[in-house]
Amino acid sequence: MRRDRWKPNRSGTPKRISPLNRGWNGVKWIGSIPGRAFPKHEVTEGGRVLTGLLAGVRRCLRRDTRFRVDEDRHFDLEATAFLHGMKVWQVESLLLRRRRQTALSAYLFFGAGWVLFFYWLFEIAITPWTTWSIAPVLEFAPFCLFLFLTAFQSGLQNYQLRTRRLATAWEYLTTSERFWPS
Repeated sequence: MRRDRWKPNRSGTPKRISPLNRGWNGVKWIGSIPGRAFPKHEVTEGGRVLTGLLAGVRRCLRRDTRFRVDEDRHFDLEATAFLHGMKVWQVESLLLRRRRQTALSAYLFFGAGWVLFFYWLFEIAITPWTTWSIAPVLEFAPFCLFLFLTAFQSGLQNYQLRTRRLATAWEYLTTSERFWPS
């Protein structure tokens, strides 16, 4: 006699477990695997981090004061250089280097966005229009949007460095100056 086929009843005497009952216990055990594998500690810790971040946003944390800006939103290079113990020409060279970096990243993200957009169009063209086969193709669209928005953000940063002032996105879009990063 195998021991796992026997279960003590209320009186303490062994009772035979039916194959159906053993099967049901196996189904319950397999069904409990996701619950046992769920990372409760990590989820609660992530919730605490998000709560702290939201509380910080609600408190309206002050901006980084290491880079000085005037009331008219122009960069104050003299105050920034003094604050960091640098010369003004050193701050200007750092701004020029950052301007080149933002221009390069804007063009790279913009190009990658167009490449993925054309690939996305190609996938839409060759994919049969059924519910389950078109869903992954449509889920790919946000990645293209992300690349275009990142390119726009880099272009805006480049524009701010060119004009040496904190410009808004609307000012960047409606400028009569050169739009493309340089």
